[in-house]
Amino acid sequence: MSAITQPCNALPRNPPRRRGMCPGVLAPMEVGDGLLVRVRVPAGVLPAASAARIADLGRRYGNGLVDLSHRGNLQLRGVAAADMAALIAELRALGYVSEDAESEAVRNVLTSPTAGLDGTAVLDVRPYALALDARLAADRDLHRLPPKFGWLVDGGGQAPLFDSGTDVRFDAVAGAVDGPLFRVGLGGTVEGAAVVGHCRPGDLVELAAALARTFLELRQTLAEPPRRMAGLVKALGVEALREWVGAWLLNCPHPSHAAHGPLPSPASQERELQSPPLRSGGGSGWGQTSPTRLFLGRQPSWLGVAFPFGRLDVDRLEALAALTHEIRITPWRALLLAAPQDAAAEKATALGGILDHHDIRLKLTACSGVTGCDVGTTDTHADGLAIAARAAGLLEAVRMVHVSGCAKGCAHPGAADVTLTARDGVYDIALNAAPGGTPWRSGLTPSEAINAVASLSGADLSVEELSRVR
Repeated sequence: MSAITQPCNALPRNPPRRRGMCPGVLAPMEVGDGLLVRVRVPAGVLPAASAARIADLGRRYGNGLVDLSHRGNLQLRGVAAADMAALIAELRALGYVSEDAESEAVRNVLTSPTAGLDGTAVLDVRPYALALDARLAADRDLHRLPPKFGWLVDGGGQAPLFDSGTDVRFDAVAGAVDGPLFRVGLGGTVEGAAVVGHCRPGDLVELAAALARTFLELRQTLAEPPRRMAGLVKALGVEALREWVGAWLLNCPHPSHAAHGPLPSPASQERELQSPPLRSGGGSGWGQTSPTRLFLGRQPSWLGVAFPFGRLDVDRLEALAALTHEIRITPWRALLLAAPQDAAAEKATALGGILDHHDIRLKLTACSGVTGCDVGTTDTHADGLAIAARAAGLLEAVRMVHVSGCAKGCAHPGAADVTLTARDGVYDIALNAAPGGTPWRSGLTPSEAINAVASLSGADLSVEELSRVR
């Protein structure tokens, strides 16, 4: 391999900026192409008529681009400040605006995208996710939760949320006596979260509220109050939290009453498909463990459609809405068309949708770059697609190639097999590293960086190096 070609210890002119907020309709975020407006879609279930209306709003008030967030929401881009009042009024009429920005900010509930469509799921979790969403919006005591504090309600089945990290997770499991239960985990993925116990579905909302209040109370006892549940668990231990919510957990069956046994890991599911296990860095890239091969394309109850980098335009969204009565937004930046019309697969493919889980573009992840971020200095999407065109062999061999517009790594803050980090219009390339990691090559123009990545092969990334990917 080539040596580092240029020192990169100088501070970039585009240092990453920690915004510390989650955008919403009532709290849009100013980015490089205007205001970014995140439309929170309860339970990720979007009626086709609403999708068509939102597409029209993006056409009239935005720049026509729509991003699919890794929390199962839609993001309209390029909205002008002068148009926000009109956009809010129309979204409010559709039912997608909270009472105020504080109630909107805490409605971060990720839900199984196949809920109600997947006969192999343990439970249809939509009613519980919607009830939790409503409680978060209505209970002003909970509006003190920090930005980005999140919840997850997973029904299992064909496309589980095993590898989606969150603050509080409710994973449905089959109960031995009384029917389905929720396993309650704190701070992480299904494998990494600290298990606090089990609860009946009917107790989910009250237990969630109790956990939120416990978090708010206990974090203030620490010199540096953590902003995420994992930090509180690390500081105090899960037993401390269990004591505070014992009144609710005592009303829940003991974990030994659950007949499910250990939940299958994402890696075991991947092995069943004779595909190498993928590891997560906690971001939203396709290269992390995700059941994309389980839901893309034609399925018994839906059609799974992905787009490069989770971005489509309003015309495509409108056209997809015409093929179904309901769209589900997944955390893997793809859409599910429920009970699609005949020939929907062919039409979705003609629109540029990805229906084949072998498509190498699914190995790419990238932020918006210079076209959509005031910190970006390179066209990350164009450069990523150029890598797909030049480095197909590499993409077939690795888990993820990440093109990051700065060292913050918004699209995927964890490690990838190959990470390109932009600074001042050039790229530093790191192997098996997160954005900003120690470079293999540095200071490369976009074309030089693309050539360098194309020169790599899967063999260049040793087994030892690959084992360090997180």
